[in-house]
Amino acid sequence: MKVLAVDDDRVTLTTLRRLLEKFGYEPLLASNGTEALRLFMEFHPKMLITDWMMPEMEGPTVVKTVRAFAESEYTYIIMLTSRQDKDDLMAGMLAGVDEFLTKPIDPDQLRARLRVGKRIMQLQASLNRRVRELEEEREHVKVLQGFLPICAYCKKIRDDENLWSQVEEYISEHQANVQFSHSICPDCYESKVKPMEEAFWAKKRAEQEIAQG
Repeated sequence: MKVLAVDDDRVTLTTLRRLLEKFGYEPLLASNGTEALRLFMEFHPKMLITDWMMPEMEGPTVVKTVRAFAESEYTYIIMLTSRQDKDDLMAGMLAGVDEFLTKPIDPDQLRARLRVGKRIMQLQASLNRRVRELEEEREHVKVLQGFLPICAYCKKIRDDENLWSQVEEYISEHQANVQFSHSICPDCYESKVKPMEEAFWAKKRAEQEIAQG
């Protein structure tokens, strides 16, 4: 798992690299906020460790920018700081920090926080995967719902209970706002209705001729 570490202090950055490799992570190193954001956009690491006080761009600004970039993909963020003031910690949390780690870095505390972050990211990945599966299942159901079994002869429709009903009855049951006004299409008029009309009037004419004869 990739972890982006940001600190303007070279000694701290070297320590982070060594510890991250020791704990089995793949470190990405940046000495300032601008470089960190470039690496973040390129590699999309799952976790970020950033110092608070840095030139050019302070840690809270880095955190806010990362949160704005990655709305759909969560990133677990650890803030390095020597600050203990409640207002400062609250400001960090409001910026989007998940966890704080005081300097100098304690290896055991760092490993514990990384384990928590890794577990959360794995749960997030599992949740995202399940959401995708549910979305695919929903689309599949929508496709299945798009098919109606219709009799090729009488044009009745079979419902979920294996009962056959007329088109009007079926649609009325499943679409409450639908009302029907019956009409005849041109093809059916020519093939069905017109021959009946012609036969009717031919019969009428024949009856009239007999009556007059």
